[in-house]
Amino acid sequence: MVTKRGILNIIESSVWGGMEQYAYDMSEELKRQGIEPFILTDGWKPDFVKRYNEVATVFAFKIRKSKWFFCLNQLATLIRQHHIDTILCHSGKYIFLSILLKKMTGVKVIFFKHNVLPAKTDIYHRWIQNQVDAFVCVSKCVYDAQIVKGKEDKYHLIYNGINTNRFPEKQIEKPHDRFVIGYAGRISEEKGIIELLDAIKYLHELGKSVELRMCGAISEQSKHMLEAYIRNNNIELYVSNLGFQNNMNDFYRSIHCLVTPSKVKEAFGLVICESMYCKTPVITSTSGAQEEIITNGEDGILINSVNCKSISDAIIKCMENPIIYQKLRENGYNRVISTFTINLMVSAIKEL
Repeated sequence: MVTKRGILNIIESSVWGGMEQYAYDMSEELKRQGIEPFILTDGWKPDFVKRYNEVATVFAFKIRKSKWFFCLNQLATLIRQHHIDTILCHSGKYIFLSILLKKMTGVKVIFFKHNVLPAKTDIYHRWIQNQVDAFVCVSKCVYDAQIVKGKEDKYHLIYNGINTNRFPEKQIEKPHDRFVIGYAGRISEEKGIIELLDAIKYLHELGKSVELRMCGAISEQSKHMLEAYIRNNNIELYVSNLGFQNNMNDFYRSIHCLVTPSKVKEAFGLVICESMYCKTPVITSTSGAQEEIITNGEDGILINSVNCKSISDAIIKCMENPIIYQKLRENGYNRVISTFTINLMVSAIKEL
């Protein structure tokens, strides 16, 4: 039974990604754990509003570019009416709004840190650090970058968690005549896409029967770059871009392994955990929090440098060692259910 307590997530962006899914999954789990979820977002993305409405009561106001100033009193009234006692702010763009609502209504404010960026210590950010009740860092990598001396008691490490309900066990026949490699996430050069394509081409030239299936958000510029690279390297027959996929469960269960060779510091690795939960082994780089999720050779494969050789060697290890492959499948699944599930994450947020 849902209590009278409410939690308000403030989140707004132009692209649906890991942070947006984070707020969605959290809201669904909050309700399961007896707390009424609310989401404040901008109405300029009606598809986002519609999606959030599936799991929470949505307040859709014009809040972008400081337009929230004109609806401040309305928001304060809604907070009181709905017995909201905590605001979870997911972006620095809206932390000032969150603090003002705290002063008007008495709510607590928790500021979530989703990026591996050093903490700022100028006058404005020191004021924020004094006003915010707690900071949540989604990985140790983020925590180490963000923690401020003298404010250590306000910083908390709470790992991201996947919504396991979105990944029911399902048998999907994988191709027997080729090894299918998947990529999930934003498709851009900084994510190691070119190096991954080079590795697939190299493996094909070695006579290995491989296929690459990519899915995720992509800008028009990156799309043109990707299409040109695939065409110029004559790899169209065994490389495909599936675009944004709603059913990621089927995607993970239809591939033999997932490769995410990011070259930028990753704050977490949601797709890594999702794939591991679906018992699909993961090959990833050590560019950020991935090392906190995976122990190399035990529940996944880590590569220290992102290049054609390191990626292709790791794929061959998965392809040609069935005992290792099965160990990665089982250990990866166990690692996720022990540490990186949504119910564990929300329980820790509730406790905080």
